[in-house]
Amino acid sequence: MKTVQCTFRLPNEVVDLIDKQAGKTRTDKLLNLLGYGCNQTDYNAIEKRIKAVESRLSVLENTNQVNVKEEKNSSPNQQRALEVKERLFAALDELKSRDEIPLYRGKPSITKLKEVTGIDRGTISKYISEWLEM
Repeated sequence: MKTVQCTFRLPNEVVDLIDKQAGKTRTDKLLNLLGYGCNQTDYNAIEKRIKAVESRLSVLENTNQVNVKEEKNSSPNQQRALEVKERLFAALDELKSRDEIPLYRGKPSITKLKEVTGIDRGTISKYISEWLEM
């Protein structure tokens, strides 16, 4: 088995929870928390669990950073545009779930979508390709 040092940030509540576990080191305490005792020989399973925890933390950390950046850098116009975009996507998702997206030559009809959603044709044209790629 190879010993490596891994550093990542955890919320205070998680660190407190780890510290309350039985064990000499934080690694032992974390292993006990994850359900593996210090004498566990299946380190591959432990590595998979730790990688899963790290990936979940990364996703949460990235989401928080994006939200903070959006809040700091958004002007009122950008916020309105984002709200309209979200409203359009929600309307399109609802139409798609009901199989009611009006098509013209195999593509969504912007004029019909305007009639159904009440959203401006220019706005629909601006965001329709992004929605189709999702």
